[in-house]
Amino acid sequence: MSDRRNFIKQMIAGGVLLPSVTQSLFGKTDYTPKPGGYMEESEIRIALIGKGGMGTGDANCALRTPNVKITAVCDLYDARLEQAKNQWGNVFTTKDYREILERKDVDAVIVATPDHWHQPISIAAMKAGKHVYCEKPVIHKVKEARALIDAQKAAGSYFQAGSQGMASLGNRKARQLVLAGFLGKINLIDGQFTAAPGILGNYPVPGDASEKTIWWKQFIGSAPKHDFDAQRFFYWRNWKDYGTGIAGDLFVHVLASLHYITDAIGPEKVYTTGGIRHYTDGCRDTPDVMLGYLDYPDRHNTGAFTVQLGANYVDGVSKKWGSMNFRIIGSEGSLDVEWDKVTFKSVKEIDMDELKKLDEIGQGIDVPEKISPKEVVFKAADGYKGGHYDHFLNFFTGIRNKTPLTADVLFGVRSAIPALLCYESYLSGKAIRWDPENN
Repeated sequence: MSDRRNFIKQMIAGGVLLPSVTQSLFGKTDYTPKPGGYMEESEIRIALIGKGGMGTGDANCALRTPNVKITAVCDLYDARLEQAKNQWGNVFTTKDYREILERKDVDAVIVATPDHWHQPISIAAMKAGKHVYCEKPVIHKVKEARALIDAQKAAGSYFQAGSQGMASLGNRKARQLVLAGFLGKINLIDGQFTAAPGILGNYPVPGDASEKTIWWKQFIGSAPKHDFDAQRFFYWRNWKDYGTGIAGDLFVHVLASLHYITDAIGPEKVYTTGGIRHYTDGCRDTPDVMLGYLDYPDRHNTGAFTVQLGANYVDGVSKKWGSMNFRIIGSEGSLDVEWDKVTFKSVKEIDMDELKKLDEIGQGIDVPEKISPKEVVFKAADGYKGGHYDHFLNFFTGIRNKTPLTADVLFGVRSAIPALLCYESYLSGKAIRWDPENN
């Protein structure tokens, strides 16, 4: 095992792994700023573009981190702008994101719009000199990737992809265990999502929803023209014109985590199947049941593996949520990975001394609790603030200290593309070949 760890360390020293990851693999990976440092003295002023449920959650989480202030909010629905003033006080509000980008009191923006607006708003923001935290997936179409990467390179802005789970203590401990060889060669990663079925018929929308209160034309943007439909505005994830349903909403979370944990950059082959099995009432055109299979090559002698992802919006029994609980299987053991806990099961008796030799991550996740000779559990300490908090703190720390981000624009694109390929495979009914090294 020690030979395996030495090999990984040599790869890091030689720059084989992504540079942005080297600081967080074997050293301390608690993103908490040091007391009295530049981080705590430098206020970062943020603006939120897209005040739906996820955007509001993002902004509130960002504001929990030290010295972050919200100064402006953009949304296309009047009521949300009123809510922003009630929640956050004296903030500038607008329906036009371009007015946000012109403001001098905005250092960074959170882009939490429908998927088809992620790339164009992010590019415009970076051109305007803003740092960007963009919700996943950072692109809506594979063809959008190159322009986003080029824009970040030209602007030099910090860009963070909003797949929060990969920053969690659980993901960081899992990465350490996998790359140190405790699981042997990886062969399978499994992530499943389930949700109880809802009542058929239109989903609830606010009573004042109309073209008078919602800037419908701006919502449509580059998507195909469509008459005003409040269902499409409030439940845009159900529609392929604005998102990719299950693939871009759920699968991408596990993909980002597994890319971080295994240092993968993409699959060689993707095949996805599924369909609309329950919600056949015309309120969606993306599947409510979807199964995806992705074959990944062996990059760093950690094993070639298959990823199986599934989602069923009509399963109220299983109660699985893959982004916060998925399994990695190797030739010598398995990991059940959660944000605040990792369970390691081995085919042979676990050498506790070997586990204790791993470099410290912190916040309690390094202390193995022995369940049996072949099973140990790592748990975060009480009071752990979670992966969402860690992810924002990592973003703001990078901005303040000019240090690399783990979930940078390249990472965001590489974790988005397999999800988009899943949806393309579903539409075509065919497996898709991909070259992750050269695309």
